Amino acid sequence: MANGISRRELLRKSAMIAGGAAGATLAAEIITPLAVKEKLVFDSIETTLYAKDQPKKNKPLDRNLEVDVAVIGGGYTGLSSAYHIKRLLPGKSVALFEARGLGQGASGRNGGMLLPQPASEYMTIMDPGTHRRSYLETSATIKEISAIMNKEGLGSGIKLLGGMKVCVTKEGFEIARRYAPQAEAMGIPVELCDRKRLADSLGTDAFFGGIYDPNIGEVNPMKWVHALKKAVESAGCVIYEDSPVVRVDEGKKIRLAVEPAGGKRYTVTAPAIVLGTNAYTSRLGFLNRQILAVHTEIAATPPMGKNIFSELGWKRMPFSDDRKFLYHLGSTEDNRIVIGAGNVEYFFNNGLIYRKDIDIRRRALLGELVRIYPKLKGIDFEHVWSGLLDVSFDERQSVGVMGENSNIYYGIGYVGHGANCAFYFGKIIADLYAGKEKKWREMPFVNHRFPPIVVPEPLRYVGVKGYLGYLKATDVTI
Repeated sequence: MANGISRRELLRKSAMIAGGAAGATLAAEIITPLAVKEKLVFDSIETTLYAKDQPKKNKPLDRNLEVDVAVIGGGYTGLSSAYHIKRLLPGKSVALFEARGLGQGASGRNGGMLLPQPASEYMTIMDPGTHRRSYLETSATIKEISAIMNKEGLGSGIKLLGGMKVCVTKEGFEIARRYAPQAEAMGIPVELCDRKRLADSLGTDAFFGGIYDPNIGEVNPMKWVHALKKAVESAGCVIYEDSPVVRVDEGKKIRLAVEPAGGKRYTVTAPAIVLGTNAYTSRLGFLNRQILAVHTEIAATPPMGKNIFSELGWKRMPFSDDRKFLYHLGSTEDNRIVIGAGNVEYFFNNGLIYRKDIDIRRRALLGELVRIYPKLKGIDFEHVWSGLLDVSFDERQSVGVMGENSNIYYGIGYVGHGANCAFYFGKIIADLYAGKEKKWREMPFVNHRFPPIVVPEPLRYVGVKGYLGYLKATDVTI
């Protein structure tokens, strides 16, 4: 089944377009980063719906430190890796370093979909054996997430009601019709839904049909961050916030330069590190020719009362569509509707700051919401914000170990599946660190090596922007 934008085609065709557009005039958003080198920067978390749920910050690092494992990044990948390493090897010292506050990046800014499978496998069978295994394992991690959140007193932030992948065209529904019986034959409990059943579940006849998956869930992203923080610290890990890692020097013992506010720099030494840095990874000098950082937008309504979903006929299960630039919808515990995506933006040199007028996307997201639910005409959003995704050349994900001494662990390439997949990858990282790589050897995303993006800036920018424009022009319009 189609899985939104094809990243492989995006990057391959971007390269071709770039070659033909080398003489294009550079826009201001190119010139500025050329004149002033970009640093590790973050959009404000305050614009998001979930800022209020961000856990209270820990103190920054205030001394030189030596540990067994240093984890860079306080999002899902970093927190999960620290949690699983410490549980598996309690005698190891593990410290986590977050540049701002936990969940400041994609982990606290996403739409909250808990989806089985890594993105490249989602309703797409590459290899039957590994497809079934990864489905069962990632479905189990969703239940683990629920258990952790309930144990840490944050269970109100998760719903496990199942969810839908919906089809906006007859052609898309035919793809779903072919996938569903193949998946069911593997023991994957999905169900094909025709237009009537879909309308009975979602309260809209805007789609031709879709696939119901009982293992899809929905989470408050920052409450999941908060629960993980509590679990990580209970396991015995130390977390430092407002402690950006500004340099990594490889070696048998890796040296990290950590520079909290105030300018004083401290050294952290560790025989192994974990890069839990997602779209920010290139800022530390890793995978900068393999990963693009792209932005998308999300919006949330005000609380609308507990009866709004029965009035709409929506059973509150989250859903996403099958367009190139897919939309996804869900709800919150305080009866808001959350809608996101339908767009991708790329800024020069893997730019980390969103530079567009987000009000344009507010209107587009509102238009799509009202198209699906006409009864909502006249509402507006209370929050609109952007979030970062990391996209690889071959539309794949990777978790593994790299570096000249094979002591740099990483998980990357989630493309919208990070709320669940990053927790799953953290478990794999812990096993790889503990020498238990044999159990993961057959999985296609373990130690997958991304092919390089050979087009340099500014041609890369021209190519990516050109191809994104082409995709928008040729996407399904309704």
